[in-house]
Amino acid sequence: MVAQAAFAQRGGNRNGKAAREAGIAARVDMVRLEAMAEAAYDAMYEAKLVGAKDRYEEARLNFDCAIDAARRARLPQEAARLTRRRNQVSRIYNSQFRYSGGD
Repeated sequence: MVAQAAFAQRGGNRNGKAAREAGIAARVDMVRLEAMAEAAYDAMYEAKLVGAKDRYEEARLNFDCAIDAARRARLPQEAARLTRRRNQVSRIYNSQFRYSGGD
């Protein structure tokens, strides 16, 4: 009985460690993807009207993936913050590029 309890406890530690490592990996993904989204957003301005749509779509995709990573890491406040930023980038694109030939 004692041996079984010790084995179960070690297995539980392994599962806990795996969950912590998955959470850390998801946080790393979130930070990396947010940086890529912001870089694509900056490139949207450098592209002027030609290519702005491609950079916008790249930024939006990376924000979507960063939001997913935040959810996997169980960081609801970060997911909400990234969602607000993604929506802000969309509003900016729609007001400055979409209807001025940036499609």
